Amino acid sequence: MMHSLERFQKFSPKQKVNGANKKAIIYTRVSTKEQADTNTSLGTQKKYCENYAKSNGYEVVAYFGGTHESAKSDDRKEFKRMLKYVRQSGNIGYIIVYSYDRFSRTGSNAAQISQDLFKQGIQLKAVTQEVDATSAAGKFQQNLFFMFSQFDNELRKDKTITAMSDLLRKGYWLWSPPLGYVNNKKYHKAVEWDITIDKTGKQLKKAFQWKVQKKYSNVEIVNKLSLLGVRINERRLGEVFKNPFYCGVLVTKMLPGEIIQGKHTPIVSKEDFLKINSEESVHPKTHKTDNINLPLKQFAYCETCKKPLTGYLVKRKNLYYYKCRTKGCHCNKSANKIHKNFTKILDSFQVDPKYNETIKEVMLYTYDNLTKELRTEHAQLKKQLKGIEEKIESIEERFAVGEIDIEIYNKFKSKYTIIKKEIDTSLSQSNISSSNLKKAINTALNLGANISKIWTSGDLQQKKRIQSLVFPSGIGYDKQNDAVRTLKINSLFSLMSIAQRELLKTKNGKSIQMNQFSVRVSPEGFEPSTASLEGRCSIQLS
Repeated sequence: MMHSLERFQKFSPKQKVNGANKKAIIYTRVSTKEQADTNTSLGTQKKYCENYAKSNGYEVVAYFGGTHESAKSDDRKEFKRMLKYVRQSGNIGYIIVYSYDRFSRTGSNAAQISQDLFKQGIQLKAVTQEVDATSAAGKFQQNLFFMFSQFDNELRKDKTITAMSDLLRKGYWLWSPPLGYVNNKKYHKAVEWDITIDKTGKQLKKAFQWKVQKKYSNVEIVNKLSLLGVRINERRLGEVFKNPFYCGVLVTKMLPGEIIQGKHTPIVSKEDFLKINSEESVHPKTHKTDNINLPLKQFAYCETCKKPLTGYLVKRKNLYYYKCRTKGCHCNKSANKIHKNFTKILDSFQVDPKYNETIKEVMLYTYDNLTKELRTEHAQLKKQLKGIEEKIESIEERFAVGEIDIEIYNKFKSKYTIIKKEIDTSLSQSNISSSNLKKAINTALNLGANISKIWTSGDLQQKKRIQSLVFPSGIGYDKQNDAVRTLKINSLFSLMSIAQRELLKTKNGKSIQMNQFSVRVSPEGFEPSTASLEGRCSIQLS
């Protein structure tokens, strides 16, 4: 009888040991074409990654990225090529990036990709945010970095939309002008744009006159414009006749319901524009869309058709139902049952108030470390701005006292002004405000304490605000599996949920050492060489 089990070793699955394979690849990325063209940031990222690999004994076998790709989505050409390579090669142990936001800014999706790679024996290393992802604390910190990168995107988007809305309300058009107009200063700021009528616009002016005089049909106008050198089809012409931009009025989805007087020159008068559209405009039937019994109407969509769900009342049962608008889809479900599933999802984001202070400190601590590099960059930009402003002042003074002539003055004044605008733009993009973060965290924690009950008991507007806040892309209903699914979740609520799960794993009375989540500001081997800085903090759990 055989007592040894060694001969059964071949049947045991092989374990992928993280850290055993020293082969690595480097991935670098910038967000815009302008950054890629200067190559400054890409070169810096590559240099730091190579130094990190050398100091840790990693063999760099391939490079990926090296171009501009927005990290708001993981559907990036170079990013997908890099993932395909490391997964298929079977001999890559590390992916090295400059910082986690260079890898991705998609929050929980980025965390999942990192976790999947880790299971395959591939570790993601960020040279300016080094954590030990093999430990529970390190994984938690890595997830926080991904979540804050997504949150930073959301803050920037809110800030950009606010600024754009203000400009629109002042009459500035912010996109490419429609057919018939040209922007003579498209590479300047929006407030300096010069949108004028071009040659095609002068011919379209005739088309508007023909239309208001009812001389010709749209088909005949298309033919006449063709003879004048304007190539346009009947559908496109119809869109021109219905676009208020041509009478000097701005309307946009960014500001629904608002009518704004534009700063550009109109092609047709407002009176004539309204006269043209008074007979042809379609007046849709008005339907009452708001119903307290159907708060997810238009917010929820069919997983199969991707169409928004509508709702209706079955009078004989006195029950409300949601249904898909697509004919033959048969996606139809009781509103009560969908609401029940939805509240279960909201329950998953509910945070025990006893963890509030701990979660808040962890999030603020991590965000502080994450933005150290950005704050340094912001300070450097302010220093550069002060220097260029001093140069402008000096050149103006020298011109005033006659030390230099007008040609030299204009040459350098123009040069310094361009540099100043570039620095101003960079400063606005690198500006960091922790006060907004604190307010957002407090609001999310207060709401998270009882979020499902607040949604259930709230009025229609309150329900809609909570829905949009937590799930900005809506929710999907999967008829086949009878399940409610979420595509995108507000990063703060995702982060709170992850933080609470990690805290629940710890025993009562055990402290979390924040230095487990430390960020290496300047890894060894970088030039100029500086000491590593690690924040230290300990929080006692109740």
